[in-house]
Amino acid sequence: MSIPDKVMYVRDPVHGSIRLSGLQEELLKTVEVQRLSLVHQLGTTFQSYPGAHGMRLLHALGVSSLADRIGRHVLEQNGIDPEDPAYARTLAMLQAAGMLHDIGHTPWSHTLEPLYVEIYGVDHMEFVANLVTGRERMDIRGSGKIPGILESHGIVPSDVADLICSRYNGPKYLQQTIFGEVDADMLDYLQRDFYFTGVAFGHIEMDRIISTMTVRNDEMVFQMKGLEAIRDFLFARLQMYSSVYLHKKTRIVDQMLLTAARRSVIGHGEFTDFRSWTDDELLSAMAKESSDPWVREMAWRVKYRQKLFTRIFRIDAAMLDESDESFMNDVKADGDTFLEAADSLADRIAETAGVDRNFVLVDLPLEAVKVSEERFARLNIRFVNGSDEIKDFEEVDPAFSEYLSRARPNRNYLTVCCCPDIREEVTNACAKLFRRAAMPLFTN
Repeated sequence: MSIPDKVMYVRDPVHGSIRLSGLQEELLKTVEVQRLSLVHQLGTTFQSYPGAHGMRLLHALGVSSLADRIGRHVLEQNGIDPEDPAYARTLAMLQAAGMLHDIGHTPWSHTLEPLYVEIYGVDHMEFVANLVTGRERMDIRGSGKIPGILESHGIVPSDVADLICSRYNGPKYLQQTIFGEVDADMLDYLQRDFYFTGVAFGHIEMDRIISTMTVRNDEMVFQMKGLEAIRDFLFARLQMYSSVYLHKKTRIVDQMLLTAARRSVIGHGEFTDFRSWTDDELLSAMAKESSDPWVREMAWRVKYRQKLFTRIFRIDAAMLDESDESFMNDVKADGDTFLEAADSLADRIAETAGVDRNFVLVDLPLEAVKVSEERFARLNIRFVNGSDEIKDFEEVDPAFSEYLSRARPNRNYLTVCCCPDIREEVTNACAKLFRRAAMPLFTN
């Protein structure tokens, strides 16, 4: 009589009990995945929402579980026999992509992504692909086992890497399961972020969404009965961007940490292997070991929430007029990049105010606005009606599509913030510099 293998379950506060396959369990035990238990899912958002201390490891587990669940549904919808060996291999590939898709995140998640791009010229997804295929290894003892684990389960590591980087050449619906308009990643992080921030809006009918997924011409589409659930999902996503992900205090703390890390890593050549570190490893090193007193000061302020900068001026993206657009064009002309333009404007403000330039920050989140707005404006969600006709979301619900296309998830085109001790001086300087375009936009 054989003894059945022990089955591993993980208790997740969002999805309940998650049963892990042998592959998922092996990947979970790797150092690359375990590092995510020390990287905040929402970066510095806990400065605004104290409960936002969920870690990326839980998100990785959730995405892997949902990818498996969606995969089972759409494979059967596409007529794949569960007894076919290809069925199990495909599910394993989806499980792996879900579990590994975030292993290359920098400390503090998206907060330090701009720094990563400045240094390496690509985003962290290429690092993930290299870790999955074995082209690179993290500077952590015990790393480098992932490719061998995948191969031992009959999975081609490059297929997993391609799914993660949205360049998979297989059936489109498999790519859409991992990264699409309504995918395992978004379904998990929206629900998880609702839970940990405690926000009251944003309920998602996940069961309804998954049950209405189907396949036509190798593409994932939705049955018409899922329209309301999809609409709720899209509206919840918009609310989370405007109220949580781009919250004004979170954005300020992000800029404080990013600016300090940029000066430390790029300016002074410190902590150059930071991409393999955890949140507190980097923040504590900056607070205690940086050669720059200002870097140590900023890290201390962020770590202990002391004397955080405050916003004293902004240009509202939802209320732009011709004078505002002219003003923004003048600002952008002061540098070849958004970073240079922001630095130039901060120099002028600090000089006019007669204060230490180090304690004035200008944020031009134009690229963030562009990326988020494009995602809301272009919806590649399709439905199949009772006559088996494929319809775009814009055809099925034109009024709501129009609303989303006009939505401004990030309301700030430009913000000026400073240390609370010099608020009055900086406010007066902004009034002098931006009198014509900016005076009506001053805010408390």
